[in-house]
Amino acid sequence: MENFLLKGGRVIDPASNFDRKADLLIENGKIKRVGQLRVPRSVKIIDCSNKIVCPGLIDMHVHGRTPGQEKKENLGSLSLAAIMGGYTTLFCMANTSPPVDNVETLRLVQALAEGVRLINIYQVTAMTIGLAGKELVDLAAMKKQGAIAVSDDGKAIQSRELLAKALLKAKENGLPFLIHCEDNRFSPYEKKSEYLYLRMVIKVAEKLKCPVHIQHVSCAKSVWLIYEAKSRGVLITSETAPHYPALNQKDFKRIGTNAKMNPPLGDEEDQEAVISGLRNRTIDVIATDHAPHTPEEKNQPLDKAPFGIIGLETAVPVVLTTLADKIPLMDIIRKLTKNPAKILGLEGKGTLSPGSVADITVIDPSLEKIVEVDKFQSLSSNCPWIGEVLQGWPVLTIRNGNILMRDGKLII
Repeated sequence: MENFLLKGGRVIDPASNFDRKADLLIENGKIKRVGQLRVPRSVKIIDCSNKIVCPGLIDMHVHGRTPGQEKKENLGSLSLAAIMGGYTTLFCMANTSPPVDNVETLRLVQALAEGVRLINIYQVTAMTIGLAGKELVDLAAMKKQGAIAVSDDGKAIQSRELLAKALLKAKENGLPFLIHCEDNRFSPYEKKSEYLYLRMVIKVAEKLKCPVHIQHVSCAKSVWLIYEAKSRGVLITSETAPHYPALNQKDFKRIGTNAKMNPPLGDEEDQEAVISGLRNRTIDVIATDHAPHTPEEKNQPLDKAPFGIIGLETAVPVVLTTLADKIPLMDIIRKLTKNPAKILGLEGKGTLSPGSVADITVIDPSLEKIVEVDKFQSLSSNCPWIGEVLQGWPVLTIRNGNILMRDGKLII
């Protein structure tokens, strides 16, 4: 294993509130020292001048499509897409075919991930059998097998009583509960589908004193509900995806099915509210909700095309292009690293502290590139930014001290 020095970058580590020009020494796959360092003769130097050096990015919301939907994505292509996007750790949702709702399926996904062994891939278990919202999964068995969190993402438990049992069961097993908010009495295009369900979740979680994490927040009323709940001491965290601060319904009408996702894009008021929620820390995390679909699926008429867009390879430039002049860079990096690690209980991740595993992302904030999906590592191309110029791209991805991508080229 090669030892090397990342020299002269702007090192940002939210875990220690460190933000200044510094060097970072990596030895034997771990971070040795950070600061103004003398260069040992045996160490390779990588010039990081005018670049951002931060912990390896963590995405707590992706759809790996394994098992059963490998035409859209497999764990190999997912890993390569993540590497190109600067991500070293992913959390895969359970809405696969079949769903990850039992130990046997969980073992299968874990074995496949271990076979790829490029990045850190964790599997989230379903909360209900078949994602049907009727019967709870054996969470104790899934936790014992290594499930990292629980979610019926893509579906929402409609029974208030079952939701309460699910919250208690997740708390009992020490598993973060990641909730997709959708009230089935309404179309997802009606924002009240999201915020009315969220209001119910908050009431139940507050009464039971159970922690809860809200996925892909997309509208103004949801942001306000979460803000109020946090001010009352409710144990609630939340995420949004890069597309919600970056796009709105006008963009959806222009782009079409490659901008169709659930929850759908909001109007300009919703967009500004999400940005405000990120700025005032109501929203804790930026997660991609990477959701691959085949061109055949996405080329259907709008009402038949499935929800979801890919996001791993464009997340960083979309976020920086949209938010860099609105939110301190430290806060942006925090939402991509430290906060997801904290919510999901990942020890030693999301930090550049000496002794921690060297999972590192280097970003060139001035680099401009055209989004070209034919150069993506993802098997899918359902991206809303095709042909657009974005600024601020990852140029170096390091996992366990191994360089996996440099200057836009894979090194594996």
